[in-house]
Order: sequence, then C-alpha cells, then structure tokens
Amino acid sequence: MRFPQTRFLTSLCVLLVVVFAGHFSPELTSPIDRFLSDWRSRVAIQWTNYQARRHSLDSKERRLVLIDIDEKSVAIEGAWPWPREKIAALLESLVEHYHASGVALDIVFPEARENDAVLAKQIKRSEVTGSVIYDLQSRHLPQLSYQLPSVMGAEFAKNAPRIIGQATTSNHPGIMPLRIGHITPVIDDDGAIRKIPGTICAPGRDLKCIPLFEASIMSGLLEQPQLRLQAGTGFFASPWELLVSDGIGSVVAHIPLDRDGLLAIPYRHLPSDWTAFSATDILRRRIDVQNVQSTIALIGSTAMGMADVIATPINPNAAGLEPHAEILSAMLDDSFSYRPRYAELLVLSVLFPLLLLLNYANRRWKKSVYAPLIYPVWLAIAFACGFVFSLGIYLFAHLLLPLFGFLIFPPLAILIYVLFALYRSNTEYFGLQKLMSTYLPKQVTNQQTDVARAQRIMDTSIDAARREITVLFADVRGFTGLVETQSPEVIAVLMDKVFGEMASAVIHHGGTIDKFIGDAVMAFWSGNEHQIDSKVAAATSGSDKQAADALMAAIEMHQRIQNLTDFCTQLGLPPVSISIGIESGMAIVGHFGSEQRRTYTAFGDVVVVASRLEALAAQFQEHILLGQGCAQQLDQDKLRHLGQTQIRGRSQSIQVFAPL
Repeated sequence: MRFPQTRFLTSLCVLLVVVFAGHFSPELTSPIDRFLSDWRSRVAIQWTNYQARRHSLDSKERRLVLIDIDEKSVAIEGAWPWPREKIAALLESLVEHYHASGVALDIVFPEARENDAVLAKQIKRSEVTGSVIYDLQSRHLPQLSYQLPSVMGAEFAKNAPRIIGQATTSNHPGIMPLRIGHITPVIDDDGAIRKIPGTICAPGRDLKCIPLFEASIMSGLLEQPQLRLQAGTGFFASPWELLVSDGIGSVVAHIPLDRDGLLAIPYRHLPSDWTAFSATDILRRRIDVQNVQSTIALIGSTAMGMADVIATPINPNAAGLEPHAEILSAMLDDSFSYRPRYAELLVLSVLFPLLLLLNYANRRWKKSVYAPLIYPVWLAIAFACGFVFSLGIYLFAHLLLPLFGFLIFPPLAILIYVLFALYRSNTEYFGLQKLMSTYLPKQVTNQQTDVARAQRIMDTSIDAARREITVLFADVRGFTGLVETQSPEVIAVLMDKVFGEMASAVIHHGGTIDKFIGDAVMAFWSGNEHQIDSKVAAATSGSDKQAADALMAAIEMHQRIQNLTDFCTQLGLPPVSISIGIESGMAIVGHFGSEQRRTYTAFGDVVVVASRLEALAAQFQEHILLGQGCAQQLDQDKLRHLGQTQIRGRSQSIQVFAPL
C-alpha cells in the first residue's frame, strides 16, 4: 500500500475511534464532553439574549413564576420551617387570589406537625403538585413506609429503560397531594446537575413508576392526562420519548430521553430571565395579580440553611427551582434539545470532509511555498467548522452533538500527518545514506547526508585533503578471454559474485571501496575519513596499520576468489584468479567532479604505483605485489624482496615485494 494511502487510512481509523469513543470509554470522553457542552450552552444563551436585545424582544419567561422562600421572606415571616397555616395561606393566596393555573412544591413535608389538617385542605387542591425524592445510588437510606398516590395512566413500550430507585423522602401521608412527581436529578462528578430521569420505578414486580416533577405538573393542566414512554421515531430522533398527552392521540409535550432514560435538562435562560417573587410578597399580596394569573407557580427556597442551592452548567450557585423551570419552559414550548440516536454520524459528516481536505491539501501543496501553512490553516478551519456546526445545529435544530471529536480529532490528525512526514523523511534519509554508502565511505556518507538534511541541499564544494594512504588495486586475470567466449549474462553473474567477495574483504579490514573499473577494483585505507571537511589534514600516524590492513584484505580477497571454484564450475567457467597491487604514500583524498556528477576518490603517485604493481603481478608469477612504501610499514620478516623493476610512466625504478 502506498504511503499516502496508509497515512489517510490511519487517520480515518483514528477518526472513527475518536467519534465512537463515547460508546467504548465514556469515562474518558465524558469530562471533556461535559465541559464543552456547558460552554456551548452558555454561548447559546448569550447569543439568544443578544438577538432578543437586538430585536427589542422580551426575553423574560412569563408563563412561569418562581416563588422564592428567600432571606427576605425568612426575615419577615420567621425562620423555617414555617407553621402549617402559613404554608396553607401561601397556597391559598396563589390559587384563590392570584388565580395561578398550577402550583408546584419543590419542598417536602415529611413530618407530622400541628395544624396539618389546615395544610392538607390546601395541598390537596387539584392545582397543586407535590414531590418525592428517590435514592438512585443504593445508599440504603430509610424507605417510605406508605404508598405514594397513584399517577396518571402510564404506558411503557417493550424494552423501554426503567430506572429503579427507592422512595426515601416525600410528604407525610396526612398532607400528601393528589399528584406528585419526582425531583431526583443525576449529579455528575463535578457536582453539577445536567440530567434527570424521565421516570423512576420502585423495585418489585409491579414496578410502580413516578414521572418527573414537570410531567406531573403538566398533567394537572390536562383533562385526561396520559403518559407513554416509547422509542423515538426518525433518523435523528432521540432514542426514547416520554409523551404527555391529553386523552388518546393528543400529545402536548415530547420529552426526549437518552438510551438510559435520562433527560438532558435544557438550560436556555439566564437567572435574570425568570419571573421571581419573594414568598412574603405573595403572602401579603403585594404583587400585581396580572403577574401571576394563569401562570404555573413553582415554590422553592434560596434561603440559607434550606440546602436548595445547586450547581448547573451556567451557574455554580443556582436556585434549586431553576432546572424545574427550564424543563417546564421547554415542555410549554414542546421544544427540547437532545442528543439524537445517530449523533456520531452527524459528527462524521463534518470531520470526514475535513480529513479529505487535509489529505488533498497535503498532497497538492506539500512541496510549495504554502506547505508550512497547511497545518495551522487546516486546524483553524477544522475548529471553526466544528464550532459553527455544533452551535448552529444546537440553536436551530435543538440537537446536542458530542463535542469530544470536534476538539480531539483535528490535533490528532495533524499529529498523525506530522509523524508520517517524519517517518517518511527519516526513511528517505536513511535510504539515501544507505545508497550513498555503497559509493562512499561511511564517514563521508554520514557527513554529506547530515549537511543535506540540515541545509536541504547537497554540498558539492571541493573538499579534499592531503594525507598518507594505502592503495589496493585488484584485477581478474584473463578477463578479456572470458568476455570473448562467454555470454554477457554469464559474465555479469560471475563479476557480481567476484566484486562481492572483493568488496567484503576490503570492508572487513576497514578499507574504502573507491571504484569498480571494468574487471578491477580500487580501494584505499586512510585513518582520517572523519576529517574530510578539513581543508588540510595532517599525515596519519596510523599508516602502519593501514598497510597491515590492506595486506590482510589482499590475502583474504585472494582466498575468497580461490574458494569460487565450485561457483565457476556451475557457470561452466574455468576457475578465476586475481592480481593485486598495494602501495602506501601521500595522496589527495576528497570529492572531485562537477555539480552534476561527483566522486570520492584519491589522486597521487601512490595510486599510479599500486595500479602498475597489479599489472606486474602475473609477470612476477605472484598474486600480491607490494611497493616499497607499503613494505617499509610492514614486518620485513614476513615479506620477500623480488628486486626492482621499471614501470610505465616513471623514470625511476621501484622496489617490489611479496608476502611470504
């Protein structure tokens, strides 16, 4: 598979993992998703209020009123708990004087007290809805010992989620309202309230279920209230829906629930958007009737010591009434924000085209002057698209998309592309290094590739130094006759093997392969390859070792070629032999050539002498000949002096030696 395809498919796999991570590891994605979702809610509220101010619209929610037992009420009416007759007077005032359509108590009265009968008369009005609190965490709290009032007709679809809990706190039986709903939210790890069960069922076979507080409040406004929990209908519907209807088929509210049967509380208002009155002002009838008439009155408390201050995504110190007010407001509008059944597909519909764009941009402009801008520009586009799409679909389609993928995938995608680019760069670098090392010494290769990598251009400047080296020439004897009688294919196979053996011997003893010339090889030894960037290099003090290494390489090379007898027989060829010439002396070593083609080699008299010695080996009936400069650096007891001879191109004769 090609590199770009591998990179794209890797990014696609990461995209799928990130988008669907919430299904496999919700504990990993939930904190980030909650944080981003809270931020989205706050931005949406600010945007909605901005639009209201811009168009001179009233953003106040006037269909509901919050009756707050606040510090002012406690200061005037006395410390909580109030006498039963005072609470009864509050309910009577709301129903009889202010003509509220419904009254909901976000307060429970679990104990029997004096004058309960007075309160019972008012609390059992048809307009009043009470509340019950459940234990959802199996904390083994004391359970209610009496039956809760029957709820409206409820119907549950097959396999519908049922949240099981133990009823722990509600009104005393003597002051139990005719209608109740639960006020038990789900508290997240950070202490904020974001969800609430649609219904909570008691354990046991009968599974008696109590709907959420707001559904019960709504049922008090209907003649034939019905409740049905069914699967959501539509591709982007919620997994489950709690339907509140007035009689059969007349649905007045669709409450969307997630797979677990939880409602995401639709926070849409600032605290200033609510119509709120102090309870003492209602008791003393100081509020204009017009402000309360035909509304739903929610009674709760923010006074110190009543423990009804909670944390929400938009307010860390919100009144306990606010989530109920938000749900009721959404029910009256029949407009909830919810996470659709296939929310991940909507996220993919945004992120996948962005991935295609990144892939296209990377292939289209990776070698242009715009290449450095690809990643930052794409990252900005990806974040902007995620922000606009998720906020827009929330504001206008009321869909809550998971935001984890929008935040995490763009930087991960860039990380993948950068890592693949680094991998490809390193692969090309080491590939170039390996290729060059077949032509140049390892030290030279390392230097040239390091310079090319740092400067993004190959150094083609002349870089040579004078140094003492030992040069070896080796040639196949009788090669011309072989070429005349054998096919080129056979000769190619033979020479590939011969050159391989020659090169192995040279490299085994630390030499540098200079070049292959026809059927010959030139190699040299120099201890200062690491100093090739210097314009002047001193003569090496390790010349004795160079000469010894060259001689050992020559002996091994000769032995390796002798061992090719069986190989030559398989090719139908006679055994081959070689001639080797070795000499030591000063030479110029470095890079020579043009900008288009350069080579790393050595120039000097020592190179000429070594070449001539190789040509004389057959004449002296030897396989290895050494020059005087090389012999002086070796143990004389291991050499034979063959005399002196004249070589072509030199006026002076040279001394010739051979190993014992």
